[in-house]
Amino acid sequence: MMDVFEAIKNRRSIRRFEDRPVPEELVRKIIEAGQWAPSACNRQAWKFIVVDSKEVKERLLKETTAHFVGKAPLLIFVLYSNRTDNLEYKDHLLSAAMAIQNMQLAAYSLGIGACCVNNLPVKSRLRKILNIPRSYDPVALLCMGYPKAVPGPLKRKEDLDGILCKNSFSFQGDYPGFDMKLIVKRGIRFIYYRLPASLKKLLDPVARKFEKKFDT
Repeated sequence: MMDVFEAIKNRRSIRRFEDRPVPEELVRKIIEAGQWAPSACNRQAWKFIVVDSKEVKERLLKETTAHFVGKAPLLIFVLYSNRTDNLEYKDHLLSAAMAIQNMQLAAYSLGIGACCVNNLPVKSRLRKILNIPRSYDPVALLCMGYPKAVPGPLKRKEDLDGILCKNSFSFQGDYPGFDMKLIVKRGIRFIYYRLPASLKKLLDPVARKFEKKFDT
């Protein structure tokens, strides 16, 4: 049995997959791992949409710049009921995130590569494509498949003492000021999400130049 710390440290986000399907029994095991995650007030209000339809994938690809999504053999959308009274901390998003991490660790232990994606169509359009009611939020997409290659662990950006303090926030230099670059990027992303698919297609060559590059 794989050690949990081994899985946590060696799991990588995989974006290049072999051209073969993930067996149904493994798909069910991965989703079951998500189902066993903790959830706020033990609501367990997850829903999972498995996408294997070429037509649905094509509709999704028209709305996203995460182009590797189209080459993933398996897509799993993670939804969670947004009928929470804790809007301050949005506990439905926390509950979904815990399920997502369980699923990625389970996939890794089964030899399946996974990547969590949130560069997706604006939620109103995603709801139309997947027929999602407004009482559920699409939180993220998990792209999965057998990896073409698995990169080694990446060094952490800080050592443990650099991210740990006691009793109050006492980190030095972690008070960013006015960030015009971030404001501009947020504005561009807000507008881009809401463009019609036909216009996104025209802008696709430009969008690809700004898409973050990865080794896998």
